[in-house]
Amino acid sequence: MKTELAQSLNLEDWQSWILPDAKYRAAQINHWVHKKNALSPDEMSDLPLAMRERLARDFEWPGESMLQSIRFSDADQTAKFSLAFEPNKKIETVWLPYENRQSLCVSVQSGCSLDCSFCATGKMKFTGNLSAGQILLQVYLARRRMNKDVTNIVFMGMGEPFYNYDNVMKAALILHSDFGSGISTRRITVSTSGVLPGIERFVREKQPFKLALSLHSAIPEKRAKIMDIEKKFPMDDIVKFLYDNRSELKPNQLMIEYIMIKDFNMGSEDADSLFKVAKKLDAKINLIPLNTAFAGMERPSDSEIDTFWRSIRDRGIVIINRRSPAKDIDGACGMLALKESTGHNEPAA
Repeated sequence: MKTELAQSLNLEDWQSWILPDAKYRAAQINHWVHKKNALSPDEMSDLPLAMRERLARDFEWPGESMLQSIRFSDADQTAKFSLAFEPNKKIETVWLPYENRQSLCVSVQSGCSLDCSFCATGKMKFTGNLSAGQILLQVYLARRRMNKDVTNIVFMGMGEPFYNYDNVMKAALILHSDFGSGISTRRITVSTSGVLPGIERFVREKQPFKLALSLHSAIPEKRAKIMDIEKKFPMDDIVKFLYDNRSELKPNQLMIEYIMIKDFNMGSEDADSLFKVAKKLDAKINLIPLNTAFAGMERPSDSEIDTFWRSIRDRGIVIINRRSPAKDIDGACGMLALKESTGHNEPAA
């Protein structure tokens, strides 16, 4: 019975599967799957028919059947892909075009097992982890449809990456490897809400990718009000571990993500606390304006954002005020929830 996506296999896996056939065939198959975005053995024109038939028998090849729609933003030309791997396992992926790079925000779970109060994904029903192949298919399908290479990968879509650690790391390593997409580790970022066992494993395994810690308040009591994970894995424990093991990470490997919420985490005490944590951990800060409006929460004004940003920047911390593309198609940070939105919709072929 076929239970595994072909995209879940790396070169070593293909070499094991190909026996007793010639090993060079494994490299050919791997090239088709991970470099040429092949979604069917029928596309692998240099393989013998018998091998293509064996591939079709042994693995799942969904083709583009999982693609439900693509929505393009009229404001910034971002694109949101809606996919369904199974009837109850639906996700969204966002293509983010910039002048000097093409980024893809990928999902790792359908829904999310956490309930951050500002995030629409957390309001969804959690229906399971994605396999490494389902994670990679988001990349390969987007490359096919956009007809461009992806230069940057951010594991910041639906779900908590460190609650799906093995599949996320396998996908990231394939994307980085020479037999995969060859994307630099500096251009692959794994974000976590603060799953301490996952952070510990990431550091101790010396994973080479960038690590982004979603903090959203550096005051534990405040953080607990908007992030339920604070009760399970306190911020102070996370900061202590990262501080004690900071030498195990590269100088520019650690980042703090901070959703800015009007009249909640934008005061001078908030700025001071955030500065102290970033300074202690030698981490840069990524500021993100709130994109949702749950429980009366509001996005701060541009002037409030500028004041907050400057109050930390002027003390010597690298802090980026990130814009929020794809708001008009519900594709910005915190908005992924399989919700229909306004904008231009391209149905799946």
